Amino acid sequence: MRKTALVLLGALGLFLATAASAPAAGAGEYGKCGFDSDCHGGVKCNSGKCADSAGSSCGFDSDCGGGKCNSGRCANAPDGKCGFDSDCGRGGHCSSQKCTW
Repeated sequence: MRKTALVLLGALGLFLATAASAPAAGAGEYGKCGFDSDCHGGVKCNSGKCADSAGSSCGFDSDCGGGKCNSGRCANAPDGKCGFDSDCGRGGHCSSQKCTW
């Protein structure tokens, strides 16, 4: 019984080590989420999409990880719009209503 428990604990440890070392999603894969932790720092996961990804939505500035929520879209999202540098957050600049870094 003790040997079986040790084998199971070892297998669990191996599984957790493998899961922890899994590669992060590439830039082209970013956006789908199940939890806030799947998104950039401070960004909320809303209806399966990170609030700062194209096609997503926000309700509050706090959803956007430092950017502003303008008309239901994060200014720092690819399809978001900004009016000021401060809308972009994290050192972004607003140029032609788009955030750039």
